[in-house]
Amino acid sequence: MKKISKLQTAKQERERERYEEELVKEVNEDFEKRRAERKSRERQWELNMNFLAGNQYCDLNSRGEIESENKSFYWQNRGVFNHIAPILDSRMAKFSRISSDVSVRPKSDDDKDVANAMVAEKFLAHAFKNCDFDGVARKVTAWSETCGTGFYKVVWNNQAGNLLGNLDGKEVYEGDAEIIPVSPFEIFPDSLYNQEIKDCKSIIHARAVSVDEIYEKYGVKVSGDRVSVYNLNGKNGVTSNDQEAIDDASIVIERYERASAQYPNGRLLTVAGGKLLYAGDLPYISGDNGQREFPFVKQTSLVLAGNFFGVSVIDRLIPIQRAFNAVKNRKHEFMNRLTMGVMTVEDGSVDVDDLAEDGLCPGKVLVYRQGSKAPEIMSDASLPTDFNQEEEKLINEFVIVSGVSDVTSSSSNASLSSGTALQILVEQDNSRLVMTAEEIRRSFLCVARKVIRLYAQFSEGIRAISVKGRNNKTKTYYADGNSLNSDDVYLESENELLYTESQRKEIVFKLYSSGLLSDENGKLRPATKEKVLSLLGYKELDYQKGLAHLQEEKAQNENEDLRNTPLNVDEIDDHAVHIDEHVRYVLSEYKSLSEEQKQRYYQHINQHKTKINQIEQGE
Repeated sequence: MKKISKLQTAKQERERERYEEELVKEVNEDFEKRRAERKSRERQWELNMNFLAGNQYCDLNSRGEIESENKSFYWQNRGVFNHIAPILDSRMAKFSRISSDVSVRPKSDDDKDVANAMVAEKFLAHAFKNCDFDGVARKVTAWSETCGTGFYKVVWNNQAGNLLGNLDGKEVYEGDAEIIPVSPFEIFPDSLYNQEIKDCKSIIHARAVSVDEIYEKYGVKVSGDRVSVYNLNGKNGVTSNDQEAIDDASIVIERYERASAQYPNGRLLTVAGGKLLYAGDLPYISGDNGQREFPFVKQTSLVLAGNFFGVSVIDRLIPIQRAFNAVKNRKHEFMNRLTMGVMTVEDGSVDVDDLAEDGLCPGKVLVYRQGSKAPEIMSDASLPTDFNQEEEKLINEFVIVSGVSDVTSSSSNASLSSGTALQILVEQDNSRLVMTAEEIRRSFLCVARKVIRLYAQFSEGIRAISVKGRNNKTKTYYADGNSLNSDDVYLESENELLYTESQRKEIVFKLYSSGLLSDENGKLRPATKEKVLSLLGYKELDYQKGLAHLQEEKAQNENEDLRNTPLNVDEIDDHAVHIDEHVRYVLSEYKSLSEEQKQRYYQHINQHKTKINQIEQGE
């Protein structure tokens, strides 16, 4: 019996190894197929990166490879007058104004849902701060502006968060959400013509990882090669001086598969160095309606209809940059001819080698053969106006194509003395970038939604976070997975490129002047005043220092206590704020309150009203 058992175990082991080998082969073949289909797009991205870095004398050859362009003549100027880099700097600076402050909308007006939404918002702010989301967003935006598309990867890191203790000699952490910037070179959809991630049935994330990191994470030893970071080529496709490659590394291929009849929970296969590192269900329940979803969020610079990857503004600027470099270089060559001169020399009249080597340096004695014609400099006309005209046209084309111009310093706008006229030009510039800005805002919301859903999925028991609030006061919030059920996220501010800072302030002043911000008595409430000063950028001028918010918190705490016992009003209460909070709570919990409880609230509210009357009458 023992012999039979050992044979069965050996057979099962061979079947398992054969099954793993088939999976590895399937994933590797799928990866190579997707990489071959996307090769032309990768080369365009590399060309964009070269032009951005200033290596602008290269192009794609007939084989689709990047090839350096040689000089036609040794004397040709090959200067680079890079306008692409400052254009991208300007675009990035404008996009950096987009706020990542995401708010959470409660599911209903119920106090419990309102409290859950507030806690979810605090957890989201905690995750964004820990992951340095603003820094991650800058990196993704840099990729999308350079290559047309960038990606966020929102995952759960079991080794992050607070230390819970030790288990079997290993430290156990509570885990935390992690947001990782991912370059487009690493993402391979199942079809290049699926417009969105939700249209893909599977996505491959492939990247170069050191073998030590692979062993640390998966406990599997694989052989290492020199691997290109962008092309993901092994040692056969990487040169020894390739600076974009890392040594002792392997390509880790993660294939995420959507739920199907065969795999109801989806599937994740991870392969590296010819070995299967992981095979299991799709790990993240971060989709709508509790569905398992890919952990990626796509951010596109310019949407290309019917294509998974977008396009970059650099794609459109490259022809203009080539023409601009050519015009500037030909212009400089012409100026060199004017200053250095081109000599005509009768054959045999002078030592041509000496003349070619030293030129016409100041004080040079030029000896020519007696009886022959003296050397002379060819007369050249002045610099043609066509050069300057073409240069100005190309600069204007840079502005038109990129949507970026410096209207305050442009000579063409020097005659505009009206502030309104300059404001219109600024609005026109920003309007060209609105669609890209909306893509960035949309990606922020998608990331925020996934982060909240990961907290809801992986938070076991009560989880606590400490958040520094107003007046630098640290407050601790507690929640479990069930209470983090609000994922209706939104951005409080409008698209920052729709209005300038001065326009937003002007709108706030108009709202104040019209009386829309005042209460029924025509007064500006302290909480409203605090918000207005914050919007204007002068929050430090608020003499109450967040007092209205503290009054709201005190009233909310009283709401819970009044369910069980009567309370008297305090002398320090802001009675108007307390009345609003108590009335709102009674209306939201009306059906769940008994008549006795309602009477307690009514009595407490009447005490606040009595205090207000006494204050108004000067008692």
